[in-house]
Amino acid sequence: MRGILQGITRTAVVIGCGTSVAFTAGAEAASISAGPYVGVVGGYQSTDLDWSGSLGGGTAKVDSLALVGARAGVVGGWSMWGGHDIYGAVELNAATSTADGNVSVNGAGLKLESEETYGASVLFGRRIVPGALLYGRVGWQWLNSTARLNGDSDSQRLNGIRAGAGGMWALSDMVTFRIEYTHSFYQSEKWKDLGGTTLKAKLRENVFQGGFTVSF
Repeated sequence: MRGILQGITRTAVVIGCGTSVAFTAGAEAASISAGPYVGVVGGYQSTDLDWSGSLGGGTAKVDSLALVGARAGVVGGWSMWGGHDIYGAVELNAATSTADGNVSVNGAGLKLESEETYGASVLFGRRIVPGALLYGRVGWQWLNSTARLNGDSDSQRLNGIRAGAGGMWALSDMVTFRIEYTHSFYQSEKWKDLGGTTLKAKLRENVFQGGFTVSF
């Protein structure tokens, strides 16, 4: 929980600085459009997990093994404006990641990889200055993850709640820049085809990313 709060705090600081820059640079000359949009995003991903299993002839438990790496993806959705400068959108996303982590327990080597992810979210926010807004995100996310142990491997699909916050700035009436922090809470899953070893893990994913969208 402390890590989540720190992530939200860092994002809020960056958003605040970006808003100030956008305002002084004349962001009021452009507006964030309503309607369909598509875009690209990229950034940094850190996936924490608690896992347990029978490794190297013994039972072991490791808390908070971290998988870190780069992340890139695409988004698409439909946005709208309501009264009192309220913004809303429904958005789909798909991304791939290089995040992985290694650990040696009882003489056995374990590698866990965070791979493709996709999901759907609702965005809700409010215009804070002309051409800029702050928003929250809540949705459902799926993640493909592979565990490798001494030459054996097994892949599983996890799912869970994704939530976060971010900001958007209009670069023109069609192009928008965004930054955001999100946290995904995935359910516990078992990787079974690991040479007789069963691995059980619970993943928590942190993503810091930015990107551009184009409205049409």
